[in-house]
Amino acid sequence: MSDSPTTSVLPDPRGFDPVRFPGTAEGEVWPPPRFCFQASWLRQPGMVFERDPSGGIGLVRPFAHLRMLTDLESAHLVLDIPSGTHDFRLLRLVPAALRCVERIAPGDRVPGPLLEEDPEPLDEAHMRAATADLVTRLAATAGEEGEALAEAMRHTPPGPAMFEEAIAQCITRGGFPMATMAPLGRRLQLLANAHARVLAAAATQPDYPAMERMLRATRAALANDRRWTGDLLTRALDALVLQIGRPRRTSAALLASAEAAMRRPLPLEAPTRLIREQTELRDRLLDLSVFWHRLAAAWLAVEPETTDRRDIEALCRNALRRLALEPLYRLPG
Repeated sequence: MSDSPTTSVLPDPRGFDPVRFPGTAEGEVWPPPRFCFQASWLRQPGMVFERDPSGGIGLVRPFAHLRMLTDLESAHLVLDIPSGTHDFRLLRLVPAALRCVERIAPGDRVPGPLLEEDPEPLDEAHMRAATADLVTRLAATAGEEGEALAEAMRHTPPGPAMFEEAIAQCITRGGFPMATMAPLGRRLQLLANAHARVLAAAATQPDYPAMERMLRATRAALANDRRWTGDLLTRALDALVLQIGRPRRTSAALLASAEAAMRRPLPLEAPTRLIREQTELRDRLLDLSVFWHRLAAAWLAVEPETTDRRDIEALCRNALRRLALEPLYRLPG
């Protein structure tokens, strides 16, 4: 666990220190492609999982519109699922999956980030949020064209054709020349797309807080077991507890930088530099996500009292090696 690579250039995240989920058999592929539970009560038609606003799992049962809320650590107890089993490990993937999609039903596909697939296309919510930021900025800038475009966008439904429709309104109703409005609208659309990708990358970051809670719970369980007091594994967990918040803080700082950049004064007629900044910040968030998604999900598969200590030791090594990648946590500016 003392292996601590420090590099100036990030290694290939796909092959870097592969993560093995606790409890998986040798050669077993995990996560599986779909949420195929084995217990019959977890395969009932109409049952879905949703994320509660407090961060717990919301379980919606098909009868009488019953909704049951439970946190991640105790969900398997509520559902009578033995720790370490296939359904236990699959259930522990649900909160991470709900960071990528609105709900999970039995048999649904496991979201791409958990399978280390390429990012999925932008959804409407991120594009709408990015466009709202841009409209606010347009309205605050001097310039008749910018104000007119902002006003037209307020009355245009969000979607892929939003900019084209708003520009058409400015030309046909406002009398602005196409030679001015069309290039401006195109550049602003590129900027909105770039910022929307930042928001999407931030929204699908791993569940860092849940990983941190599980790591602390595991450290506490070992501290209460005299067999492990003061051994190398306990010391590794002590070191991790002090550092494990670094990816969460870096993710939050990168998003804050992207949002601050969108608020800084900049001639919107030439937003090339801002587009480049947003693209770079999005790439940084994707790097974080790819390095930590699988490991964060693997930590959530730990049951502190029963998980094999060799599996915990491997996860500690994975985390320490990732925390040693200094370029992953450098902030802009």
